[in-house]
Amino acid sequence: MPRYQPGLAVAIRAGTAGVGFDVFKSIVPRFTVRAGASLFSYQGQLDSGKPTDVVQIAYDYELKLASINALVDFYPFKRAGFRLTTGVFYNLNQLTFDGTPMKEVRFNDVIFTKEQVGTINGKADFNRIAPYAGLGWGHPFRGTKLKFMVDLGLFYQQSPQVTFVTTGMLEPSSDQGAVIEQNLQPLTFYPILNLGLSYRL
Repeated sequence: MPRYQPGLAVAIRAGTAGVGFDVFKSIVPRFTVRAGASLFSYQGQLDSGKPTDVVQIAYDYELKLASINALVDFYPFKRAGFRLTTGVFYNLNQLTFDGTPMKEVRFNDVIFTKEQVGTINGKADFNRIAPYAGLGWGHPFRGTKLKFMVDLGLFYQQSPQVTFVTTGMLEPSSDQGAVIEQNLQPLTFYPILNLGLSYRL
């Protein structure tokens, strides 16, 4: 059986929560605690509607992933690195989007400029405290100093709170925030898949 060597370990990782690090502290052979942070951002564009639609909106969006985690790992088997993990994430994930018309709008032979059509601006924030449950592989305090680490789980960030602001002719659509919240409900449970390396100090 790999020898247990208590102490501290550090890990770097990347996955669905972003790029981050963890610091591990051994408690007893079957329990460790760790704290860490992750960060990632992505910007993109999305066109709403078809070219034949009267109004077609181009969206610029940015997804910011940021979190701080405090976790406890339990290793049920002495001879394996399999672990069960629970804890909490301090969740700073955020989605922002800005929409502008892609063309002028013609209605009853009247032409409205893009400025008259208006803009759409929105932001989706999630609950700050997000409980986490998952499983993984890799015991940083058994065997070699350098270990491959895997984490797979979910944290519960609840339904997003959407801020939605419109101007111009699009202003009557300002009540669509609730519809967007509904569409984002699949993100209530955020999946975590991380791959990384740990090193025992």
